[in-house]
Parts: sequence; structure tokens; C-alpha cells
Amino acid sequence: MARGRILRDKEDDLLKDLKESTLSYKKLGKQYGVSGQAIHAFYKRHRIKRPKRRKGHKILECRLCQKLIQINKKPHSEFISIQTIVKQTGEPVTKYSHHLRILRDKGLVDEKFGRLRSKRAEKAYQIYFTERLPICRIGWKVGIKNFYSLIRKHRELGWNVPASLYVYGVRKRSRIQSEIQRKKQR
Repeated sequence: MARGRILRDKEDDLLKDLKESTLSYKKLGKQYGVSGQAIHAFYKRHRIKRPKRRKGHKILECRLCQKLIQINKKPHSEFISIQTIVKQTGEPVTKYSHHLRILRDKGLVDEKFGRLRSKRAEKAYQIYFTERLPICRIGWKVGIKNFYSLIRKHRELGWNVPASLYVYGVRKRSRIQSEIQRKKQR
């Protein structure tokens, strides 16, 4: 009963707010001292046509979008894992994915940016881009069994994975292949 009396007293103001503003029922309920459900029932009862919310996102004013754009400008940014992006932005995963989708759609970040899921793969790629080590040694260092297959998979998906800094000699290559064969036979 008290809810109805409160809304009857402020009916004109509430009708005006419902017709002109895009505030949620919950926020309007707090403003009028009732629940959002009571505001929704009032809205349904009076068959009010509400204005639609604008779905614009102001990228230049959004702090998170600007951080994501800065991270994307780094070399080999598509090889940065989600965990690192979350750590650098300081926002939870659920928040950044919406912003990242908007930036990808507008072409402001690379399509592959934020798609790497594994922290180990990120570490392996960091070593791959900076040190002269065989691919299998890099995989062993970070705990990936077959890093070469990961590289091949990313190349097939269209990622820009450059050639390795390490150049295999003919003797070393055959020795490495024979070691791999011996390990498989065990």
C-alpha cells in the first residue's frame, strides 16, 4: 500500500521521467524511494513509450580503450596473452572483452590482438622473437611439448609469425631429428 501511495503522490514527475529519461527502473526506484519492480509495474500499467538508449561508445574518452590501443602498438602485440592484458589494464576479463570487440570492429586494434590464451605460449613467443634458440629448446624452457606445432597452427590461422632467429645446420638438424626419433621409440 505504501508503494502505491508514494507513486500516486509523485505520479506526474514519474511519468515525465519515464517518458524523457533513459534511466533504468532500478535507478528511478532509488530516486522515488521504491523498488525498480514497482517502477516497472507502473510503466506497464500506464503503457508509457520510453526513449531508447543510445548505444554509442566514446573511444577517445574511454580509459580502458586507450590502454588497449597503447598495448596493441607494441611490437608483436598479437602474441600477448589475455592474462597480461588484464594485468596491464587493471580491469577484469569481463570488462575488457566488450571494449576489445568494439576496437576490433572499428579496426583500431589488430584482429588477432587478445586472442592468445596461454601464458606459456606468450613466454615462448617472447623467447622466439629475442633469442637464438632452437624451437624445441624454447618449448622445453617454458613447458610446451611441441612449440613447433603451435607456431605452424598460428601461421595457418594467418598470424604473422616470422622465421626463427636460430638457423639449423645440416649436421645439427639430422642429430636433433635422430634424438627425437629415439625419444619416440622409448
